[in-house]
Amino acid sequence: MSRTNLITEVAVFVAFALVLEVFFTALSIFIPILQLPYGGRISLAMLPLFIVSHRHGIKWGIYAGVSYGLLNLMLDAKLYHWASLFTDYVFAFGVLGLSAFGRKLLGDTKAGLIVGIGIGSLLRLFSHFVSGVLLFGGYAGDYGFENVYWYSFVYNSYYVLPSMILCMIVGAALLNRIRTSKM
Repeated sequence: MSRTNLITEVAVFVAFALVLEVFFTALSIFIPILQLPYGGRISLAMLPLFIVSHRHGIKWGIYAGVSYGLLNLMLDAKLYHWASLFTDYVFAFGVLGLSAFGRKLLGDTKAGLIVGIGIGSLLRLFSHFVSGVLLFGGYAGDYGFENVYWYSFVYNSYYVLPSMILCMIVGAALLNRIRTSKM
């Protein structure tokens, strides 16, 4: 694949991730349980980023994730603290590129894609968890939590883990369409 085609493909997948995010944002108006008050929603938006990482490796997966994170920030327009730019957008979506380790470990298989989605999602959860502890810990008491770590874990797990499971199911179903012969 030429470099121009690769850049174009990555840009299309990032754009598709944004379309999915907008769709799930609109859907959360009708199904409020999908959206949390201080950001985060259950969504399939990570799937195109996982596909980029699975098809083209860590470097392009990180590029796609960081690009998506910054564009998502522009769509959300919610920045409660300057450090949230990094923890909730740049790092949180950039680490999705590390999902390529699933393919490196298990090959171009359903297990490789599912493990990769698990790796990327758990790293994203960790980034949001750190953000929750450092930047949003003051809200723990508002929700009945005495422990800021537990609050951050519960709050962020509420949307990251269901999104991960959704991406695993849909990604496994689409794997034959997204397979490539080389990385």
